[in-house]
Amino acid sequence: MGFVGYAFVDWDDTLAENIRYFREAEAEASVLIARATGFEPAEVERRGRELDVAVARQMGLVKESFSVAWVRCYREFAGRARRKADPALEREIERLCAVPYETRQELLPGAAETLRWLHQSGFEVTIWTAGEEHIQRRKIRESGLTPWIHRQVVVLEKSPERLREWIGDRDPQRCFVVGNSRHSDIRPALAVGVTAYHVDVYTWAYDHLEVDEADPNYHRLRHIGELPHALAERFRLAV
Repeated sequence: MGFVGYAFVDWDDTLAENIRYFREAEAEASVLIARATGFEPAEVERRGRELDVAVARQMGLVKESFSVAWVRCYREFAGRARRKADPALEREIERLCAVPYETRQELLPGAAETLRWLHQSGFEVTIWTAGEEHIQRRKIRESGLTPWIHRQVVVLEKSPERLREWIGDRDPQRCFVVGNSRHSDIRPALAVGVTAYHVDVYTWAYDHLEVDEADPNYHRLRHIGELPHALAERFRLAV
């Protein structure tokens, strides 16, 4: 194929802000629920986050799962307070939960420079992202980074099987995955025996998972901007 190597790069919270928008929506929803039911916002927020992960594992990484979790949270606290759930408040919660999916994302520091370097250094750049296709592709399109991207792969759930499928006939020794999620990025990469660059940043509980950090294919990065130096050393390239 003529490429130096094959980069499978995660999108949300690796290249672009994402979790911040969800945390802002959760905080607003928690305050609304707390005011309506008499509980503390912190307690509501803890329970809402638990439900968010549980519902996402049931429904997959689809837009509706977030609002389903937080409406369920409201109904649970309303029941504990012996109050009837207000449909108008449920609609407001649903509106808040849609905002993170509709917000134009801010790129993380070093994201644009890293993708440009990958492309110009001869790597095939695949954006490897989980979620609903029309939402993820819109995010990528709005970013302005498409000139540096060769392929966009959107799946509802990342897995070793799906990664292996998209690696196809590419040499696994020249493939690598870059991402912030131990569950969705690092686990599949290590499972199929390709190098994993873990951008070790704060993320939601859905992504939490123990992985073998002693695996020679595991490498930790503090941010995406460290990737070119790591790859330059591995592939003997200039930065």
